[in-house]
Amino acid sequence: MTTIAQKDRQTVSDVLARELVANVELLLFTQASAQSTHGTSERPTGDETRELLEDLASLSERLRVITHDVGLDPARATEYNVRAVPTVIIRRTLSADAALTPSGDDADCGALVAEDPRSAWAMLEGASTVRFLGQPNGYEFSTLVADIVDISRGGTSLKQATRDAVRAVNVPVHVQVFVTPNCPYCPPAARIAHQFAMENPLILAEVIEANEFHDLSEQYGVRTVPKTVINDRLQFVGSLSEAKMLEAVLEAVRRAG
Repeated sequence: MTTIAQKDRQTVSDVLARELVANVELLLFTQASAQSTHGTSERPTGDETRELLEDLASLSERLRVITHDVGLDPARATEYNVRAVPTVIIRRTLSADAALTPSGDDADCGALVAEDPRSAWAMLEGASTVRFLGQPNGYEFSTLVADIVDISRGGTSLKQATRDAVRAVNVPVHVQVFVTPNCPYCPPAARIAHQFAMENPLILAEVIEANEFHDLSEQYGVRTVPKTVINDRLQFVGSLSEAKMLEAVLEAVRRAG
């Protein structure tokens, strides 16, 4: 089944061909059975999400979809701290040897490792802090593609001062951004949260499709999107700028200390 509109396929394919420099894995956690055995929230969009990811991956040899059924393999869900399905994790896998002795397209990524290993490994090796809960369709499809490009290239478009401040965070921070597919104001908020997570593996950024996860939306009183929740305590309605997101994250760090 083709889930990406025919009129958009060539554009997306061109972007991936031009921008991707290293392979990216799209880890999909879903569940085939109707009843969860792992304590995760079950949503009906697992098949649709898989179809979307596989359709996207068919447009580039740099992309690979890996599907985990939490009912059949609950240990894998525990390993990645997956609490709801479907969950999509974006990560770039690169061996340590390749990162330390780069060649060709990976040379820039090797330099990033040398500059700041902690932030670099968030994007390069085994990091799993950039996540979608629910199907990343509608306006959030653009967020998915932009995230893939950033992770493949090993860098974000955040200002240098912002990157330095984010990389200095030394306690866990959990950012949840509630969105809907038809919200044109949601992708900027989702992107900034994900870019913060790319810069520091201590920051977990989840973009949550509010209509799919009613329980979480009710828990945090989501009535308007985008809505950002940080460490279950700080809440903001509307799309936060890069500077405002940094202020919020640093406030969360201050309160955690």
